[in-house]
Amino acid sequence: MQVDDTEDEMLWITSTAFSFTAHLRGTIRRMKNFDPKYNDIPKTEIHIHLEGSIRTQTIIDVAKEYDLDLPAFDVNELDKHVKVYDQMSSLQAVLEAFAIFQNSVTSPDVVERIAWELFEDAARQNIKLFEVRFSPDWAFHGHNLDWDKCLESLLRAKVRAEAEFDMAIGYIAITSRSMGVESCVKTVDWAIRHREHILAVDLADGELLYPASDFVKPILKAKNAGLKVTIHSGEDTPASYVIDTINNFKPDRIGHGIHAIEDMKAIELLIEKDITLEVNPWSNYLTSAVKTIEEHPLKKLFDLGVKVTINSDDPEVLETNLNNEYRIAHEVLGMSMDEIAICNRNAYKASFIREEEKKKVWDKYFH
Repeated sequence: MQVDDTEDEMLWITSTAFSFTAHLRGTIRRMKNFDPKYNDIPKTEIHIHLEGSIRTQTIIDVAKEYDLDLPAFDVNELDKHVKVYDQMSSLQAVLEAFAIFQNSVTSPDVVERIAWELFEDAARQNIKLFEVRFSPDWAFHGHNLDWDKCLESLLRAKVRAEAEFDMAIGYIAITSRSMGVESCVKTVDWAIRHREHILAVDLADGELLYPASDFVKPILKAKNAGLKVTIHSGEDTPASYVIDTINNFKPDRIGHGIHAIEDMKAIELLIEKDITLEVNPWSNYLTSAVKTIEEHPLKKLFDLGVKVTINSDDPEVLETNLNNEYRIAHEVLGMSMDEIAICNRNAYKASFIREEEKKKVWDKYFH
């Protein structure tokens, strides 16, 4: 449909869009979205961080049990310190908001509680295929936890949730760029040793600050050992970084990747190599990866033929959930519900969860 480009109509369209988006932001800020229009849809999510998914009440409970300092012991007051409601100056500024979350990972039992509660929250949103990533060195080193015991806790939560909520769940091990190459080597070796339970490795953290070349060797070692690979790239970096990531790491998927939109060479490479993007719209707005939520390139990437998926990234830190991301995709970015369903199918096809496990939930809930 073509709209006549008159001044009055443009003013009306602009003011209406502004009012709607302001309302949307206010709603997201006040509460997570459980509108049946989105909540009732069976969903996939393949980019969510365990460490960014800890309930505020759980942080308080853990602090009391382990005698940890907190700036507040009331949920509403602590939320002011552990949640990002408004757009921040950079991705790095948001990463710095994680200190309290990190300090809350105090024992394998706490790890199991955090994972279980995340699965409860996912089940409330009707998420049926669910990949969760965590950084063992970042999450577990603060209290010097045993990685293997923490993995056992994660597996207990996984088995219980798969049975109780009828979900297919998989784990991805993150190696954090900021922790250096030695940490990357340690994480990759650990993931390879546990490749029965760890499906993939993810190179994450600030891409601008740490050269990708430092991490190529260990990441390719993981790939050669049979693990899948996903790389955080093109989140707050230009399209050239996405191109370099594809050429250097040959990843199966890319986390974010939204700045590929700036260069058709990057788009063509994503399509040619059949690389799926794990896209997180509200996160990208809050980290200033996009200036406004209306400018987010999710639909543009979709229309160009890139395989995109819709995810929530760090739902507790960012006070969002997958339903909110669907609402943004549909009501702000203009994706149809059929297009969103295609994003679900993209996630299913690109999921690292074993075929027989993911097919079981797909055939039951997505047809």
